[in-house]
Amino acid sequence: NETEKPSGEKSCLLHGLALIGVRSVLGIENVSGSPFNIQRSLRIPNLTYDEVGKMFGWYEKESGQKVEPDVVEKLFYETRGQPGLVSWFGELLTETYNKTPEKPVTMRHFDYAFRMAVKALPNNNIINIISKAKEEPCRETVLKFFRTDQKTGFAFDDPLLNFLYMNGVIDTEETDDDLYVRFSSPFVQKRLFNYFSRELFPEVGRVTELFEDLSDTLTTDGLHVGSLVRRYEKYLRKNRDWLLRDAPRRKDLRVFEAVYHFNLYEYLRRFLGNKNARVWPEFPTGNGTIDLIIDYEGTRYGLELKSYSDERAYRESLGQAARYGKSLGLSVIWLVVFVEHIPDEYRKKYETDHIDGETGVTVRPVFAATGG
Repeated sequence: NETEKPSGEKSCLLHGLALIGVRSVLGIENVSGSPFNIQRSLRIPNLTYDEVGKMFGWYEKESGQKVEPDVVEKLFYETRGQPGLVSWFGELLTETYNKTPEKPVTMRHFDYAFRMAVKALPNNNIINIISKAKEEPCRETVLKFFRTDQKTGFAFDDPLLNFLYMNGVIDTEETDDDLYVRFSSPFVQKRLFNYFSRELFPEVGRVTELFEDLSDTLTTDGLHVGSLVRRYEKYLRKNRDWLLRDAPRRKDLRVFEAVYHFNLYEYLRRFLGNKNARVWPEFPTGNGTIDLIIDYEGTRYGLELKSYSDERAYRESLGQAARYGKSLGLSVIWLVVFVEHIPDEYRKKYETDHIDGETGVTVRPVFAATGG
């Protein structure tokens, strides 16, 4: 073991090694170079949390610059250890945006680098993923992955799922009794969410009228999310025809569920754009859950998005929202439930605060009727 030896004392130096492939490298384990090795492949696993930590440990040892543990933890969460993305973010943090190498790399540095990575910086890995996801027949399949009423089962024999898996768009989630699709990492899911929301809704029209009274939503106490969703519901009803004219649809001609999530996100970005606020999506599970986080006037608000399917699923979503609210450190979280239509008596029945017995978090449901 020569790991701790200086380079000059090592018996062998590996100057460089390139492995080409998103998921695997065909034939790499065949020494002879046989023409019959095409069935063999070397699986390229994601890095573990410990391995990512060691990489930054090596950097700290060589550079003398401290990297806060929270940075490593957040980087691993966003990339799930995908080697190319880990290295890219490492480069952004330690080189590109490392303006003060004499000071530790903190979460403030990570947040800035991450915002740039989401919005402004090219990355060949991400460019390839988006190029695969946006074209048919993959486009329709990827849009289904954003649904919140159920997960998509994974089968390697499905040619589209196989293709998306081999190109790093999706990964798998294993449960006790089945295998499901999940996006390959939260960062990849964010980039795809941003791409589709902008591509589908480059224009959202007027979100408020001139001289409109917004005091029911932007109150002296902060942001009233319930009133904000009511405003969105009215906006959607008023502009639905032109907004959704070219929206992707299922075989039954209904608009894909995710389209409304993209539209709400773009609406919120426009509505809060000039009001000292920030809106961004989070995907805590990689499938079946979409959350929008709003920072407004120094206060954080959590919105968990769901589509109504039945009573049981709705009750489960209350507990799920409460657990996510607790993970955010929030005492109150909003559950925004999309439904085609909801009679007034059912709105009154369901839109009541739910105090979760396990977490103590208050869940405030609000329904958004899409009209079809």
